Amino acid sequence: MDAVVGGEGMSESLRSFMLKSFKTVVSSYGASDLEINIGVETELTIALRHLCFENRELCETIFGSETPPMIFQYNAADYLIETSPDGELPFSIVRFTGAAPKIRYNLRDLGGTFSSKKLREKLSANGVNIADLAKRQSAFPLLYVHGRGDLSVPFYGAKVFPTNLEEIINTHPQLVGKINSFQIMSQEDSELKRTLLIHLEKMKNDQADLPNLDDLHEIFFTELCRVNQDFREVTKMFDKTCVKINLHDFETGVFAGRDIRVKNKYIG
Repeated sequence: MDAVVGGEGMSESLRSFMLKSFKTVVSSYGASDLEINIGVETELTIALRHLCFENRELCETIFGSETPPMIFQYNAADYLIETSPDGELPFSIVRFTGAAPKIRYNLRDLGGTFSSKKLREKLSANGVNIADLAKRQSAFPLLYVHGRGDLSVPFYGAKVFPTNLEEIINTHPQLVGKINSFQIMSQEDSELKRTLLIHLEKMKNDQADLPNLDDLHEIFFTELCRVNQDFREVTKMFDKTCVKINLHDFETGVFAGRDIRVKNKYIG
């Protein structure tokens, strides 16, 4: 079977996990209030994203972040995609046919675009031959998406994204396949001390041998430093006790009453 996924970003670690069961795993980019299929992952974009996971310095040089964005190709004859001063992506549908025209419609996603030529030049300047990334290629432009600007948790000047937690859960050998869902939130007490709360939900009928809370705390603190450059920098401003882990049984606590018909809630 082949898997086509969408609705939210996916880490390369989750793709690798799914490839144990599927022949291919490909993401489609769109939105129900704009259009469902604006962009799609291709052999080229998947290979480029995988390369960026292996080479964080290259990723930051090309995309401005150590965390690889979702990367798609799209048809510029159908969509005009701009980048606002805030780094958001306004979309305009430029086809003459359509029941609901959209002009500079802002989904609040953060990212940008590259022409095929610009991408080739950027890769070449960093010692990467684009021809080596994939056998099948096209000249369609590139759309990269870091995620929703309003779907992150601010913490001492850093932004912690759900994709950061997803990567940790799907790559750490003590966590893979053992966590059903998660939520993150930032709280501030009367003395203005901030705490990053990470809620973890166990799997249904859980029999997994999860680490204890102290070990989970060490895992998530260390791994957040690895996957999030801003978090790594701001750790100079606080100690490890500012990050707290709460472990919940399936569909209890903050995960109780979940509606499976809507997207998971990752921000508390």
